[in-house]
Amino acid sequence: MPLEILLISQDLQLANQLEKMLNAFHIKMRVSFEPLEHLLQQISGVVWDLSSIALPNNASEIQIMRSQVAGPILLLDKSGEPVETICRYFLNYHLDDYIQKSSIREVAARIVQKVWVYQNKDRLQITKQGQETSNLTAGRLIVDLDRFQVNNGHNRLSLSPIEYKLLLFFISHANTVLSRAQIASAVWGNTSGATLRIIDTHISNLRKKIEDQPKNPQMLKTIRGFGYLFKVENKTASTSQSKS
Repeated sequence: MPLEILLISQDLQLANQLEKMLNAFHIKMRVSFEPLEHLLQQISGVVWDLSSIALPNNASEIQIMRSQVAGPILLLDKSGEPVETICRYFLNYHLDDYIQKSSIREVAARIVQKVWVYQNKDRLQITKQGQETSNLTAGRLIVDLDRFQVNNGHNRLSLSPIEYKLLLFFISHANTVLSRAQIASAVWGNTSGATLRIIDTHISNLRKKIEDQPKNPQMLKTIRGFGYLFKVENKTASTSQSKS
């Protein structure tokens, strides 16, 4: 099933900008004023723009949405809600994130990351408790899934959105040979969205950032005639919880 986000907003400029950003990751988007008009079971996630449409006073409507959406529900705001109100959203309705509407690029990145985690939650087995941060560890690489940050030991890496998504895919399929078609389908959304040259270029760029010797890689290896292998000592990617 193709990924599709429901944006609840009256801000057409926001909708147009966000749609273009999400299309780059092959995530479709539809816009609505009334979330329950849609078949929520078919939605990969919901983004609610509080600056244009307030949450309903009727709590049951939010609870119905939460029970039917098998993906993240994110609140988007421009002015910033009081801390008590934000806490109530998360504690009472089990929503996933609260984003202040400052950068469309950041908003899109958070949506892509949250959707990806939901789509791969069985593999990642991520649990969150209180204010703890979800970390995904593979060898010496540590991925902070809440902040979109990757550390190689004590060194912070600067990854593009595609490189970040590639790395998460490789870690979740550690020690498994992956074809370019599998990589294209997972990262670009389909096998026609990326040519072999594009895939190889992005993987080469990622390798330069995570390997000490990119020409003699120890983690991200090319398996000639088959694809790529992300090799880690512990055969499964693990998650750990660390304080913010």
